[in-house]
Amino acid sequence: MRKRPTGHDATEQQSEKTEQQVLSGKIMYRERIAMPEGATLTVRLEDVSLADAPSTVIAEQHIDDPGQVPVPFTLRYARDAVVHEHPVAYALRAEIRGPEGQLLWTTTERHTVELGEGASGEDATIMLQKVAAEPPKTGMAGAREAGATFWAVGNEPGWHLAIYPEEKLMFVGDYGETEVTTPDPGAQTEGTETIYLAETDTAQLKVEIIETPCEDTMSGESFEYQVKVTHNETLYSGCGRDL
Repeated sequence: MRKRPTGHDATEQQSEKTEQQVLSGKIMYRERIAMPEGATLTVRLEDVSLADAPSTVIAEQHIDDPGQVPVPFTLRYARDAVVHEHPVAYALRAEIRGPEGQLLWTTTERHTVELGEGASGEDATIMLQKVAAEPPKTGMAGAREAGATFWAVGNEPGWHLAIYPEEKLMFVGDYGETEVTTPDPGAQTEGTETIYLAETDTAQLKVEIIETPCEDTMSGESFEYQVKVTHNETLYSGCGRDL
């Protein structure tokens, strides 16, 4: 029967198990651009042994306003967290997020490290990849996200209109060749018809919204309103809906 350690021996073994180990290194990325103010860098040491299961975080460091690359990091973990009788794979993962929480740079490949017996002891270098910026939404979805509450569209020539209440009217006509933005003049209601009369130094814009079903002449899509837009003396007809 194996003898159980007692007294000083037991205390020494427990101390070895909980002894703090240190893994240090630096974070890099290739782009020659400054990290934005308010950014946050997160570095994690993970057990990635099981391919069909989530990784286990062994150590983690958050660095607010890390400055510019290379950024040094230090991860501390207990010795017994990486001492196992069976083979275990470890990897480093890192990401940089902007002040609004948006992901800017991240690891896209596994950065394997050796821990415990046989570890090289060399500092680790993690190269991050820039995350492609999500293209801004355009059309009706983009207008809704920006605060518009009404959208109208028409064809031959293609045009669209977005109304931002108490802010502005934005009209794009002639397949994008004509663009007009005016302050919101406020709506005038006459029965089932709503009218906007807006103008700038160079343009007059009249918008007539009639509460009657309308079908887009190109797509066949159904809308709740008929819409007429008069830009200076040019009339555009189409359909619209509330956003």
